[in-house]
Amino acid sequence: NLILLNKRPGMVVHPDDHERVNTLITHIQAYLYQKKEWSPYWENSFAPALCNRIDRNTGGIVIAAKTAEALRILNQKIRDRELDKRYLAVVEGTPRPETGPQKGAKTCETRYRTLTKRGGLSLVECELITGRTHQIRAQFAHAGHPLLGDGKYGKLDPHADRRYQALYSYRLTFCFTTDAGVLAPLNGRSFQVADVEFVKTYFPDFR
Repeated sequence: NLILLNKRPGMVVHPDDHERVNTLITHIQAYLYQKKEWSPYWENSFAPALCNRIDRNTGGIVIAAKTAEALRILNQKIRDRELDKRYLAVVEGTPRPETGPQKGAKTCETRYRTLTKRGGLSLVECELITGRTHQIRAQFAHAGHPLLGDGKYGKLDPHADRRYQALYSYRLTFCFTTDAGVLAPLNGRSFQVADVEFVKTYFPDFR
């Protein structure tokens, strides 16, 4: 019913004015076509669709639905906040306090905790309570701790060839509290990206 993908930074999820072919959704459709699980030529064929999206320059877990039923259910679960999504980010300095909410406008809130510190940088885990555009990046920059490599809200890393902000959607847990239909077997399951490049680069001793 679903596919979970580890999107690399730099890839767009949908075609836009600059890229029509090398996108996440076109790769998904090509993959399913090759597996003979989907074809645009089948009568009444449902085109695989993304249930969530992340910025071009952010990496991590993206969910795609293979059926209309799965898309409908998961979209409702996302609206009802029955998915727990966690991000890793490298920020400049050390947030104070090291754990807590990062608030912006009345409807913008991120929970975070500092996992480790090294060389003037901190590795933080973030949970989005709300889902505003560029929320993590904008809030930490506003608090004086911009994300490493974020040229929009902070500054590019002068010591490394980092083209993308150090932000990764690394863990997803299904926390259904209401009927999930065909997706019910996923309830309570957690999926995590094993290796996040910037963690190994800036915090090699972190486990």
